[in-house]
Amino acid sequence: MVGIIEEWWIRLLIGLLCSGLAAAAAYRARSLSGSGAASAVVMGTGFVTLGEPVWFGVLIAFFVSSTAWSKWKRKHRAKAEAEAKYEKGGRRDAGQVWANGGAGLLLCAANALWPDPGWLYAFVGVMAAVNADTWATEIGALSRTAPRSITSGKPVAPGTSGGVTPLGSAAALAGAAFIGAAAALLL
Repeated sequence: MVGIIEEWWIRLLIGLLCSGLAAAAAYRARSLSGSGAASAVVMGTGFVTLGEPVWFGVLIAFFVSSTAWSKWKRKHRAKAEAEAKYEKGGRRDAGQVWANGGAGLLLCAANALWPDPGWLYAFVGVMAAVNADTWATEIGALSRTAPRSITSGKPVAPGTSGGVTPLGSAAALAGAAFIGAAAALLL
């Protein structure tokens, strides 16, 4: 395993400290639930311990940008109506944290065990996908165009799972490109 700091236990301590501070701030800001904050500490520590800065940096780019879009225009009528239909609220719980970052952590661990650039490419792709999904949901809720079902093409109510709009689709593209750009800057 190659890293800026070679001693794994120092990276572990740094990961615990930094992830703990970030999770506490996100919990106080009501971005993470208690289970989400605990999961974020475990996940963040894993990324710092097992990976190089690009791995943790891309994760942070995802979390910060997605949290910002979740908070943006939260009181907007259209967004509030759409969010009322979401299965989960704005606070990310353990399930959401692991759904968004778990595959990335597995790729980071695989890279630590069997170093290969392909792991990082796969990781960036995974994070681009989860970021695209989050941005599409958060920004797409503000669309003035009625969403259409991705499967049938028929109009659906805002907030319906599988409902897409041109604004949400553009947001997905921007979210994926953002992660690609963040990775490129960190390399």
